[in-house]
Amino acid sequence: MNRLFTVVLLTLPAFCVDRAEAGVSIIVNLGEYASAEVAGHDEANVDWLDADPRDDVICTEAFAALELQKHLRKMTGREDDFAIVDDNDVPEGELIAVGSPANNAAAKRFASKLGVSLKQLEELGPEGYRIKTGEIDGRRATLIAGGGRVGTLYGVYDLLHRLGFRWFSPAEFDEVTPAAEWNPSFDVAERPAFSIRGFHAIEKRDTPEFIQWMVRNRLNQWTVYVDDVPLMRKLGMKLVGGGHDVQVDFLAPESPYPYNHPRFNGDDDKPADPYPVSETYQGDADKDGKLTYYEAHPEWYALIGGKRASKMKPMNGPNFCTSNRDAAAEFSKNLVQSITDGKYRNADIVRIWTADVGRWCECPKCKTAGTPTDRYLRLVNRVDRELKRAQREGLINRPILLRFLAYADVVAPPSKPLPDDFDYDTCMVTFFPIKRCYVHRFGDPNCDFRSHYKEQFDGWIKNPDRHYRGRVCIGEYYNYSRFKGLPVCFMHVMERDIPYYHESGARHFHYMHVTTANWGSKALTNYQMARQIWDADADCGSLWDDYFALRYGPAAPAMRCFYESLERMLCNIELLKGWHPGMPSRLAAGKNPILLDSHMQYKREPGKKYDGPTMTEMVAAGRQCRKLIDDAMSRDGLSGDIKSRLAEDERVFTYAERTLRFYDQCLQAYHLVWAGKKDEARKHLHEARRVAELLRQDTWSMALAYKRGEDPNLNGLTSTFAADALDRLDKLINAENNPKDKKE
Repeated sequence: MNRLFTVVLLTLPAFCVDRAEAGVSIIVNLGEYASAEVAGHDEANVDWLDADPRDDVICTEAFAALELQKHLRKMTGREDDFAIVDDNDVPEGELIAVGSPANNAAAKRFASKLGVSLKQLEELGPEGYRIKTGEIDGRRATLIAGGGRVGTLYGVYDLLHRLGFRWFSPAEFDEVTPAAEWNPSFDVAERPAFSIRGFHAIEKRDTPEFIQWMVRNRLNQWTVYVDDVPLMRKLGMKLVGGGHDVQVDFLAPESPYPYNHPRFNGDDDKPADPYPVSETYQGDADKDGKLTYYEAHPEWYALIGGKRASKMKPMNGPNFCTSNRDAAAEFSKNLVQSITDGKYRNADIVRIWTADVGRWCECPKCKTAGTPTDRYLRLVNRVDRELKRAQREGLINRPILLRFLAYADVVAPPSKPLPDDFDYDTCMVTFFPIKRCYVHRFGDPNCDFRSHYKEQFDGWIKNPDRHYRGRVCIGEYYNYSRFKGLPVCFMHVMERDIPYYHESGARHFHYMHVTTANWGSKALTNYQMARQIWDADADCGSLWDDYFALRYGPAAPAMRCFYESLERMLCNIELLKGWHPGMPSRLAAGKNPILLDSHMQYKREPGKKYDGPTMTEMVAAGRQCRKLIDDAMSRDGLSGDIKSRLAEDERVFTYAERTLRFYDQCLQAYHLVWAGKKDEARKHLHEARRVAELLRQDTWSMALAYKRGEDPNLNGLTSTFAADALDRLDKLINAENNPKDKKE
């Protein structure tokens, strides 16, 4: 368990004296800085990667003290209290010591008297912490000490959470500030259940408010594509680079050959070629005066259908010939160079991914190397060896974790033993159950929709005879790109799945693709995820009670029902929005029948199997959601912040409501036209067009769903992936001979 023990008494009798007049001092190590304001915001001048951690600690812990001061002043209204004082100048009166005894003189003085030791803090790890209050020499002292500087920062935010502060979303209106006096007694020891916690992102799309929300909720994974790297270091963020594009980035066939090839003129200024001349050397085949990787070494690229692939792409493209040692060496060298001083120079974690649903080389040597997963892990091992060489030579002076994926064509665990020098400390799999069912918990034996995932998962993490013996990261899909920002509610899914993942042995967790603002009801997904991956044993019932009471006040009962109805409305999201056998493509093409799987049919009929809610049941749940949110918004006594939250919830829900109505009206129109009832079908098509226009005008709801600028024409209608259904229905309805019996 990550939560070792916790005792929080806000009115312990021994301490119930009025100390407000005496004042409270926050003690932190300021080093040579004149003030906490300067120290806590000087991250740009800190060398975060050198061997001396003292400046790192001072900056982060001074910032932690500033955060504590700001929030305690807001809570108590005592704007002149909670002064921040250097640890070498401890005043009289009550104290809050921020920092480890290893770094803070006051903490060192008081820790032993409070029963807190350095050994105990070390055992909690760099992100774990102790919060302990006691009476020392006639005055109250509270210690907030981390196993590392980030643990101290998390300890501050946890203390504030226990006092009643909440940060439900990055929006200002989603911060909850209690009104109370500072009169606590704490005895807390915590460490995270999952050591890496956060979000998968592939481009710069953060905001200061979003990053602030992340750290206040003790999350620590974000993309390497950020403007302010020193800030991210101060906050303890692990920056991640890489993805499906790494082969294109570092071994693209059309990229210039970077060496002085012995058979090519005009490259004498380049370094000597370390590779032997290829038997299939093409020379300047396209006569552009340049030599490319492919022209120099066609054998480096995948043999597909008897021909070497001259093009690569991140999606559905071929991977290079991974059994070719020279190709693997060049790819590894280029990738590690990027970690040294290129696009991944600030990365802590680098994803070495193959092409998305890629194709694999068919040459005899590759085929004898084993399954795609077997070949893939040997490539990861090759990159890791090159990385270790760069670290030994002092070119890279920071630890790097290489993540590879269990996904699609490489979801199966390895069928052969891994190389003897495969390093499980630096190479780690991420299990991605893409297109999984969210009607049922992961691995539910009663669910046959992509049930192979359970077997594959066990093959990576559980089976006693498995070949891979390393750690596992979970890559969930709470905002899969096909969902386009729909407010799917995962409250019960996460309640079941996250403890299961943790019990199975997973220790890293993230999901794709978080929106960075405009969350509405998606605030619960992100907030609940943060709480659960810190504490896998978190009581979700209590979490929900707290969330609804604090976020909605008098509207809490209605909104609790709203979220539960929303979960029923959209739990079939994979079939509603996903790829085959998802509905949108069949709806757009007018394929009969449109709904193929027992997980989602249009309505219940006697004698048929139903494994999930039908479309009519989903629509009914949506109608219930509308009644509930309208009721909540009409309540008396709502604060301005609660009104703002409800307004955003309603706006996001309207997008989902219209999306579902569009699908439903198109489905009914198809069913009627195929039944020969054109006049009735025309009425539903008319309604579908009306809703489609409303969706077309909505560019807000999905604007932050995946990539900024992903599609300049992105709107609510294009996000259905079924806009073509309108024209197809029009043609069917107006055709002289209606092909009502034509089936696929």
